[in-house]
Amino acid sequence: MERRTTLKTPLQNGSETITELVFQGPLKGRHMKGLPLALCYDHLLTIGGRMCGQPPSVMEELSGEDLATVLGVVTDFLPAGPRTGQ
Repeated sequence: MERRTTLKTPLQNGSETITELVFQGPLKGRHMKGLPLALCYDHLLTIGGRMCGQPPSVMEELSGEDLATVLGVVTDFLPAGPRTGQ
């Protein structure tokens, strides 16, 4: 399962202009390796970078709008948490 997102604000990585991120799913152990069970934004960016093959230096430069989109894509790949209530 692949998911593509077009960046509102393209990024430069050396001589390459990045206009789109392609997330390769499903989520696998290699994407989560070394991360704690309780995830924060930094961890979600790490997972996203791993899933789309981009280094942290690219993920750290995402604009606010693109960051929100990427975080949404990554959380869509995460399994549902435990149910609460009845």
